[in-house]
Amino acid sequence: MEEKSNILIIPRHLVTVRFMDIPSLDNSEIGKIVRLQAIKEIPYPKEEMVISYRNLGSYKDGFSSIMLVIAKKEIVNEKLREGSLRGLEAENIRLHTEVVYLSLLKGGILDSNKVTLVIHMGREDSEIMIIDKKKPVFSRGFKNNDRFLEEIDRSMLVYKRDGLHPEVENILVAYPSMIDVEHVRQYLKDFKIPVNFHEYSDDLTDSNLSLEIDLLPEELTLRKKKAKERQEHLVTYSLIGLVVILCFAFFALKIHEKKRLLEMLSSKTVKMQIETDQIGKYRKKIDLVIEHRKQGKFIIDTLEHSYSLIPPDISLSRLSYNEEEGVFYKGASESTSSIFGFVKRLEKSEYFDRVEIKHTAKKNVKLKEVTEFDVQCHLNTDQ
Repeated sequence: MEEKSNILIIPRHLVTVRFMDIPSLDNSEIGKIVRLQAIKEIPYPKEEMVISYRNLGSYKDGFSSIMLVIAKKEIVNEKLREGSLRGLEAENIRLHTEVVYLSLLKGGILDSNKVTLVIHMGREDSEIMIIDKKKPVFSRGFKNNDRFLEEIDRSMLVYKRDGLHPEVENILVAYPSMIDVEHVRQYLKDFKIPVNFHEYSDDLTDSNLSLEIDLLPEELTLRKKKAKERQEHLVTYSLIGLVVILCFAFFALKIHEKKRLLEMLSSKTVKMQIETDQIGKYRKKIDLVIEHRKQGKFIIDTLEHSYSLIPPDISLSRLSYNEEEGVFYKGASESTSSIFGFVKRLEKSEYFDRVEIKHTAKKNVKLKEVTEFDVQCHLNTDQ
């Protein structure tokens, strides 16, 4: 058995292979028929078997050609234990027959127009395959021994026994590097059909092959699937938890930053907040600025400029804008002269062409006399 990464390759002689035509083209139906056929082929309880197959395609109307593979579960489990002792936790168990077939097909080594006898010589195990154009129709494997050539003859006798298979038209000998094939070369030189030799240096599983046969027992597959699902759920929940934590952290940071900003602004606008809560007023100002920003950069620039003209001893309770009538200031101050000074500043501003005091009134607030006022500023639209 060869091994590659987390894949075990099981040799042909340890499994049973059957080639058959299934009267269906539906994948789900084919799977059911194949499993029923496997139970008929092997006199073992289905609990003791591992069944897999490859759909070779449709070569006859309404039929699918299938390469059925059956392995005894105890053999598969023994190979898994051997791999585990070598530190290999297999995720798949592939059949050497399928690996060789797909490697030769993908590499363009097979003659797709002829019936080819493929002799694969491995380091410990070998295999005989017959491929009718691109479709495998026969397979037989054996351990390497002194009767290697006899095994080839025996395989050909088995292939020709029922007389239904087409005649072999050429021979392909495939083998990894460092394998002595001279005795096979001598044996085949008298054959009247073409013989080709193909040496490969790399592991056949290095190729990106579309393998379908997997002899990993179903219970292990389900166990690995559940373990993978648990791991995926754990990762998902961990990511969700991380996102929640990051969201809380983000909002906490934003709240902390806003709180600092509110505290800073509250300390500067304490005189402007007479009847309402400091933070509530500041929130209204923020909403007011947002409202004006929607009306365009011009009005925002105007408000920012006019706001900068407010003396520190004037407390504004309202700042509003009307497109037709301009900007309104409503506020209060302990100093009347400060209010008139504020009006003069507004009149000098390039943003306004007329400033009017609409209302003034004396009022006692918290035992102090303050002057309330309303000021209307008409915008200079030439800006």
